[in-house]
Amino acid sequence: MKVTLVVPDLRGGGVERVRILLAREFIAKGHDVDLVLVRKEGVLLGQVPAEVRVIDLQADRVRQGFMPLVRYLRGHRPDALLVSMWPLTTLAALAAKIARFRGRVVVSEHSALSRSPQNDGRSGFALRASVRWIHALADDVVGVSAGVVDDLHGLGLPADVGRVIHNPVAISDEKTVADGWNDHPWMKSPPSQRLLAVGSVKPAKDYPTLLSAVKNVVRSGTDVSLLILGTGPLQAELEERRQALGLEGHVHFGGFVPDPGPFYRAAGLFVLSSAWEGFGNVIVEALAAGTPVVSTDCRSGPAEILENGRYGRLVPVEDDEALALAIGESLFANHDPNALRVRAADFSVEKIGEEYLKVLSS
Repeated sequence: MKVTLVVPDLRGGGVERVRILLAREFIAKGHDVDLVLVRKEGVLLGQVPAEVRVIDLQADRVRQGFMPLVRYLRGHRPDALLVSMWPLTTLAALAAKIARFRGRVVVSEHSALSRSPQNDGRSGFALRASVRWIHALADDVVGVSAGVVDDLHGLGLPADVGRVIHNPVAISDEKTVADGWNDHPWMKSPPSQRLLAVGSVKPAKDYPTLLSAVKNVVRSGTDVSLLILGTGPLQAELEERRQALGLEGHVHFGGFVPDPGPFYRAAGLFVLSSAWEGFGNVIVEALAAGTPVVSTDCRSGPAEILENGRYGRLVPVEDDEALALAIGESLFANHDPNALRVRAADFSVEKIGEEYLKVLSS
């Protein structure tokens, strides 16, 4: 089977990592894979398997990639199309109709679109209308969590349309951090005091609440060191907040790291402070490393992954006191790393890849 994966670019988000994992798995199963990018750019380009053919639509915006995608579908005729991230999902499904594409069209949403800034005014109308149309344009609609599928239903997707396929997650076997990190203050702190957060510095991640929680933990007499791996539009604002809280010695910004695996293993506790998520890949990555987790019980994903608290602590969203309490208690609690790894195996790329292949070949 020839499968085409479509994403905007490879700038380093969770969706992009997932598509690279799936591409690698599909190839391992003997399938041909094209990776179509609206624009060929991003730090993850170097991680694309050599066997994958990368197609650059050379468009500055998603909508400008519409006709190039139509031409691609007419010229290459893959057996199945898997496209992610609204509005690309709707545009690609429409392009398939215009191209008279006869293969399977599967759209996959990775976030709660109702929480999107686009869900206002004219853009909000377009969002809701396109969600209602998508079931007529696509052969199948996938959400990466039950919460994402519920959100799509709330936006107008018919109740009998949509299925859950969780994101596949894999971390490297590398156990040693890259050169230059061994002398970092975070690595020099005791392992039991190391807190880790991974994700773009953007509103959804609610890092301000995490910093307030760290302040509460330190004030209670527990010395901790937090490392945030990721970059984003709120970086400067977050650095100012760190200074205002007097946390320069307790909070560190590590920027984007291509392979966070060694950092998960080095951490004493992983913390997710998000106000909302689509799934929460980073939680599974932490579990795969055997690292305990504290997470907000946000929509959507964390409660599904952690089985409502069985595999990690869940706290209310935007509650720095509850988050601080959970951090403090988790640092001194006993954890079973093997049990966490077993749970992470439920989201292996082999298992999730097989689920996608069934949908793409139906």
